[in-house]
Amino acid sequence: MTEQPPPPAGGHEGWVTMVLNFIKGMTFTNVIIVVILIIVLIPVYFLYRVLNDENMLHRFLSSYEEIPNPIPGSNCTLRLVSMRGGGDMYSISTGFAFQGADRWTVGVILDRNPDHSQLQSYCATLNLIVDYMRRPETAPSPTYPNSDDPLIWHYPPAPAP
Repeated sequence: MTEQPPPPAGGHEGWVTMVLNFIKGMTFTNVIIVVILIIVLIPVYFLYRVLNDENMLHRFLSSYEEIPNPIPGSNCTLRLVSMRGGGDMYSISTGFAFQGADRWTVGVILDRNPDHSQLQSYCATLNLIVDYMRRPETAPSPTYPNSDDPLIWHYPPAPAP
């Protein structure tokens, strides 16, 4: 009688044996090619993961978004800025002078996203500042939003030299 071959090893033992036999059959050139492929694929995989992960992109890249007139009729601009891994910064500004492509603005910078009522309040205050700058004799002195504290400091008259 002929002997039956031994039953295949169960689970991982058969797989490990198959991989070891495959490695034994490789030439030195094949081993070098596999090592080069592994060396190249590790950075490529890391780059793939970075480019498809929003948190990693936020950490390495800066962003800038400008939203003109977030409140209709306000003449304000909301800007969202993020610098490499830093938190988001928000700016609300309004222009008061334009010459060609140049523009002069006044604004406020926040470290939080303003809600609709804050946008309205800040835009109204910025427009009061612009009115005051254009006509300080007739426009009321602007105050901080939700406060009676004056926003523009008036320096006392300097003594004559």
